[in-house]
Amino acid sequence: MEQQQVQEMLTAIISAVTSVLVVLVTYSLNSYREAKLKEKRDYERVVSTYLNPLRLSLVENYFRLSEILARVSESDRKHEALLYVDNAEEVSEKSSKWFNNHGCYLISSCYITARLFYYLDKVRIDLTYLKLSQKDDTELISQVTILSRFFRQGYGIYYLLQPSIGNDIYLASEQRLMTYREFCQLLQNPEARVWFDRLLNFYIEMGKGEQLKRSEDILSAIQNMSLFLDKLAGGGNSIQERLEIEGISSF
Repeated sequence: MEQQQVQEMLTAIISAVTSVLVVLVTYSLNSYREAKLKEKRDYERVVSTYLNPLRLSLVENYFRLSEILARVSESDRKHEALLYVDNAEEVSEKSSKWFNNHGCYLISSCYITARLFYYLDKVRIDLTYLKLSQKDDTELISQVTILSRFFRQGYGIYYLLQPSIGNDIYLASEQRLMTYREFCQLLQNPEARVWFDRLLNFYIEMGKGEQLKRSEDILSAIQNMSLFLDKLAGGGNSIQERLEIEGISSF
């Protein structure tokens, strides 16, 4: 009888321990799944909020700069569409019609690059929140620094002016970037335009066939950063895919 009671007690203890273990294992697995799911969602937020906008902006700048360099090399070392003004100061004297006609190529080029400066600065400021691996974190800031250095090469767009330009086209009250129209209206104000003079002259110089090595270096840095971000975002080759969509074999 006693042996039977002992056996029953052991059975009960084993059953209880098993139940506890099952609960603990189930809890641990659920906690692990929830943690992994949160980690995945956090990274998807990083990709959609930071990496993808920057990837798109890099591609836009790559194509515009490549297009300009190709045109300059094909013609008499000039790109006339960038030369409807001789200097940045003249831009504020232009009518709204000019910004939609002769001036559109120059001003839209500046607009595209101003947006890039905004996204680069956003990544630089919020880098600690991106939760990248230490290796990827270091590589990203290195890529950003290299690109910034090439933009200021040859008395181009100075280091502190780059984020300033990007922030100047951000409407904090509406939490969005300016539209092209709003950007044009901003440049019609001489006091506001002066902060964009280095950017305007950057493209005017390109149109004259000047500082082409600087532009080539920028293109190379953009391509390297684009490939790196494509890998981080788990996407395809952004530049190559754009080439295929546009039906362009190469520049």
